[in-house]
Amino acid sequence: MNKKRIVKLSVVTIIALTVMGCNTKNGSHFNILQLPGKIIDSVFDNNSYHVKKEKIERYTKIHYNSLREEVKAKSGKHLDEIMNIAEIELSKQDSVKNQLYKEYSTIFHNSQMITEKLVQIISKLYLPKEKTKKINGFTYMELYKITKEYTDKNFEKIRLAIKDKKSDIFIPLSKKLNIADKNKQKTFITALLGKHAELYDELIVASIMIK
Repeated sequence: MNKKRIVKLSVVTIIALTVMGCNTKNGSHFNILQLPGKIIDSVFDNNSYHVKKEKIERYTKIHYNSLREEVKAKSGKHLDEIMNIAEIELSKQDSVKNQLYKEYSTIFHNSQMITEKLVQIISKLYLPKEKTKKINGFTYMELYKITKEYTDKNFEKIRLAIKDKKSDIFIPLSKKLNIADKNKQKTFITALLGKHAELYDELIVASIMIK
């Protein structure tokens, strides 16, 4: 029996034992076949979903650059392969691909999301002043504008820095935002490092999984 099957059956068994425990207190007998079909189906479906998602995540992590290029070019073997990994029916694959093409900028060049993450970080480092509502001397809109302009200009460099855990690209931005305190500067320039899967890969995974 394979590992996935064992996991599924283990979860069903736990549910069964729980229900059985309740029934035996009342002196009644329990048969696993009495478990509602929807409960069993849900366990199997959820497990299947997570297994599929993990496969897509692994493939995306390895082939991120190829997938980005192929979505932009609107064809490619890695794009075809991830459709198969996601178990998308052949008759629906063209439709899913077309949607990915339309969402290219949102999936692969989402500077707004990165900007918002960076603004959130500095907003936690410097809480807004009670009277002026300013964050480290900036209004929220000023802070957002400076960060967005920098993120737009350096989007790919920022992505690679996050992936490779290199903080240099964030130092000029920290200076633009007047982060003088060394500890706060360190927190700011390292906060997103190593989060490539969360900030970039997940956009591909989510776009495919919801199709």
